[in-house]
Amino acid sequence: MSQALAAYLDEVRHGLSGLGSSRRRLLIRELEGHLLDEAEARGIQDEAGMRTLIAGKEAPETLAREIASGESGDTTHRSETALLAGALLGLATGGYLWLQGDWQWYFALVFGTAHGFAVGTGIFLVRSRWQRFGVAMRIFLSVFFGALLAIPLGFTGQRSFLFSRLMYGAFTGYLVEQHSEGRPAWQPVLETLSFTVLDFLQFRFFHPKWHYDWVLEMAFNFTLTLAVLVALNLRRVLAGRWILATRGER
Repeated sequence: MSQALAAYLDEVRHGLSGLGSSRRRLLIRELEGHLLDEAEARGIQDEAGMRTLIAGKEAPETLAREIASGESGDTTHRSETALLAGALLGLATGGYLWLQGDWQWYFALVFGTAHGFAVGTGIFLVRSRWQRFGVAMRIFLSVFFGALLAIPLGFTGQRSFLFSRLMYGAFTGYLVEQHSEGRPAWQPVLETLSFTVLDFLQFRFFHPKWHYDWVLEMAFNFTLTLAVLVALNLRRVLAGRWILATRGER
């Protein structure tokens, strides 16, 4: 790393000492990536050029103060968008179960609430914790925590605790992480079809005497996938507007 950049980041890090260590590391890493991207865009490849770039930036103590002052609003914004995204997931999945007619309204409400807020909002809130890892590890952690957060869904069975419900949480976690960046349209379609086949296999294993309705199950899985994609896009739009609004205030 450039010595000028390292020194600048160290001073900003010192100014952020009031924040938690994990949050401070994330902010410094994001700032470093932004400055390196800008240096690359300007064709800067030597120490002198980096010093010139850094000299044109805000004083590190000033930048640290601005970041720290905006943290409370930024945290609130992330929490609100996570809640909104979770509500969208819950409305989509719970609403589908109610509209299909096989579920009584209160079971659909419990399922939608558990899936939307326990799984959806939970994943959106905690996924920033593992963004420093590689792709495979991020997906694994999202799947794992999705299944863990889906434990309340297991109690939505009308007969007993259904471990198969944890698969919906795992699939939700996978979709959130895998599609946090834009993907070709065929990919979520193929993933949903594959998940439906996996769901059928576990259904035959755990409940061999029960009937598996391919049409209804596949329709529910596509509803879940579409809800996740819409929620992700909504969060991107709201995050973009938040960033633009913040910049406009300065």
